[in-house]
Amino acid sequence: MRFAEYFTENNQFRFIDHVRSGEHPWSALVDIKKLITRETGSIEDSGISKLKDSIRLDKVTSLHGEVKETALSVIKSIVLPHPIHISSAGILIEEGVYLEYGAIIKAPCIIMKNTEIRQGAYLRGDVIIGEGCVVGHVSEVKNSIFMDHSHAGHFAYVGDSILGSHVNLGAGTKLANLQFRTRGEIETDALGVIVIRSGDGLINTGLYKLGAVIGDYTEIGCNTVTSPGVCAQSDCWIYPNTTVPKGFYQRKSIIRARGAGVVDVSSRPDIP
Repeated sequence: MRFAEYFTENNQFRFIDHVRSGEHPWSALVDIKKLITRETGSIEDSGISKLKDSIRLDKVTSLHGEVKETALSVIKSIVLPHPIHISSAGILIEEGVYLEYGAIIKAPCIIMKNTEIRQGAYLRGDVIIGEGCVVGHVSEVKNSIFMDHSHAGHFAYVGDSILGSHVNLGAGTKLANLQFRTRGEIETDALGVIVIRSGDGLINTGLYKLGAVIGDYTEIGCNTVTSPGVCAQSDCWIYPNTTVPKGFYQRKSIIRARGAGVVDVSSRPDIP
């Protein structure tokens, strides 16, 4: 079973087989739009007209009249009594999702059953949120996957990242996705490919933006920042106020700040 060190055998996320089929744990990031299209393309539009008192559909057009983006704005909190599906935009929000007033959901996006999207949450598109998840107050998510029962409850940034199942991001957690650039790169709007060092040498991710891959049951403390290209396997603990350097972290690692950009990494005991 590929990537079992990240995503455990009991992971029931709808697209887990696709994630496991990739060359690297982050490979599914480039397929998010395709996965959403595949899931939403054959379903008839439904739901939005019956909820117009709670949800507004906005289409932003360019100066030439072309639709640049489609977004849902939550104008009244609601637990969805039935799914919302807009095939032209690639939006699917399933029954039982709790949408709080003030959330913005840009297309394309899938939000699965019994998830909470709280006040001020900003889903910027190309996002798949699994069942029983939380995207919390003033939390931003773009081009990312949350597997089932993962929470980013307060003031989080999740960009170009994959969260396994039962992951918790403490308040203020930031999964940074853009590495430093040279002056020349800034002036030409260029980005360098993110490269991660492993025990076998350097791995070219092929990605210009990469946040983090966080394995199942990993807990991240408040105000933690992961550098672009962090890959933490399952059951890790990352202590609060830690800046985690890019790299690979083995299952059951305990990661804590030591100062001056250095972290201590130890192993958790085998406690169920």
